[in-house]
Amino acid sequence: MVLLISGLIISFLLGSALASFVHCWAHRLYSGQGFKRRSHCPKCGQQLTWLENIPIFSYLRLAGRCRHCRQPIPSDYLWSELAGGLLLACALITAWFKLGGDEGLWLMINNYQGWLMAGQALIGFILLMLVFLTDYWWLSIFTGPIMVGSVILAGFRLLSGADWTSLLMGGLFGGLFFAVQFWLSRGRWVGEGDIYLGVFLGVWLGWPLIVPTIFAAYIVGAIIGLFLLISGQKDRTAKLPMGVFLAPSGWLFFLWGQLLWQTYLGWLGW
Repeated sequence: MVLLISGLIISFLLGSALASFVHCWAHRLYSGQGFKRRSHCPKCGQQLTWLENIPIFSYLRLAGRCRHCRQPIPSDYLWSELAGGLLLACALITAWFKLGGDEGLWLMINNYQGWLMAGQALIGFILLMLVFLTDYWWLSIFTGPIMVGSVILAGFRLLSGADWTSLLMGGLFGGLFFAVQFWLSRGRWVGEGDIYLGVFLGVWLGWPLIVPTIFAAYIVGAIIGLFLLISGQKDRTAKLPMGVFLAPSGWLFFLWGQLLWQTYLGWLGW
């Protein structure tokens, strides 16, 4: 239990720090700024000190306002950092239960296979959060990071002993599923970025988990879309960002995919 508690603290702090980085990365990708300039206030442009750059703590300490211009800091900074910390802590709890407690977690830490799995989790976490933020804000998925992440994850999974046919079939299904829709609709149903995201999820999760991952995202998207339509917040011509639903579905099936899949097959009597 001691290892779990210390691990949860580290995971939460790491997750919030990574979420803060991804939040900044998303804006700089969209604006084309790059990382040549240090962190600064989005309103007045004043460079931030290290004390103003601590995830969650700095926002609360400054009461959500820039210390220099006193303009409000967007609350999505705080919420993304909190979500990042909770998501990574959730991943550790899942690993702790799957491995049978502190002893299993300690064995994983002292095994290169465990570090490969942790690397997969971190890369998936970073890229899925990037997809969620950029698709939510701008209906845009930046394909460069997704492509690079797919290659790295494929290497990690092969090194950890994954079946290469599972990666190949998962990537092909994920990519072709959206590529066919993109081609048939000429980009009206899904965006080109969804094709690359499908490949990424297929390589990361493998076959057959990519299948329920996609359909779970579609089901949730349909429910939310229907609610927005009935409530008058969207009309029938509005386009929902698919990455906003695929990203959390991918994280969910990375953590509990095998359990969910086996439960579903058991429900079907297979």
